[in-house]
Amino acid sequence: MKRRRQSLLAGAVAACLALAATFATAAQPLERHVRVGALERSYLVDLPPAYDGKRALPAVLVFHGGGGAAASARAQTRMSEKGSAEGFIAVYPQGSGVLSTRLLTWNAETCCSYAMQHRVDEAAFVAALLDDLEAAFAIDRARVYATGISNGGMMAYLAACTLADRFTAIAVVSGELTLSNCRPARPVSVLVIHGSADQNLPYDGGVGAKALARHPARSVRFAVDFWRARDGCAAVSDNRRDGSVARERYGPCSADSAVELVTIEGGGHSWPGGARLARFLDAPSTALDATDEIWAFFTRH
Repeated sequence: MKRRRQSLLAGAVAACLALAATFATAAQPLERHVRVGALERSYLVDLPPAYDGKRALPAVLVFHGGGGAAASARAQTRMSEKGSAEGFIAVYPQGSGVLSTRLLTWNAETCCSYAMQHRVDEAAFVAALLDDLEAAFAIDRARVYATGISNGGMMAYLAACTLADRFTAIAVVSGELTLSNCRPARPVSVLVIHGSADQNLPYDGGVGAKALARHPARSVRFAVDFWRARDGCAAVSDNRRDGSVARERYGPCSADSAVELVTIEGGGHSWPGGARLARFLDAPSTALDATDEIWAFFTRH
């Protein structure tokens, strides 16, 4: 009888955990905190209904853009909805700033604002976040990915440059490879999505008319060529166009990695297919759903 009660109790606990996981996606995300030196940092987590705490699931880190926040990235990308459907954990790191929940930025060396000015150690934060995430949840460490837009895209590059041993692939939307000393420890698959009419981080480089940080941005081609060289990719293996969407795929690359570029002709500084968070921001292109594109790329790697 005692064993039966213990078994029933264990079953009830498992059911509660599964129910909590469902509510984390359906209602509010879980909020977690980590300490990095003297700073307390935070991030949001959405667990899919498939999460049971036993089977390890993939995780996708989504870095918000400059002036945004974890909650805005969640709304903009709808990555949690994708995670619920596909069975992965969506994670939204929180940048830093004077305010705790909005108008936040990341330190990506040449950008942006508060985080850059205070020289926030973002690599240490991401490493601490991953440690906490893996301790708290069942994470498939071979399938941890990062993506982000704008200043958040710079953070995805930073993750690949400094923590390549912990990320399998990244996807950068309207971002720039800013780091002057990027030396990934191993090949990382990279997808780049960028609009040709981006006025914040111009496709061909230079100072954007709408730039958050007034520095001469590197071109999209610079980033693609850098990762092709680092991943040991051959010349372009596939080059095609579908309406206003042009795709370039390079390979084969070392260690089964890949480098892909998706250019949206006439596209602005936005998350294609995502939500428009404010009227002053560029309208998202409808030629492509970046969230679908990114997850498809991740599943191939």
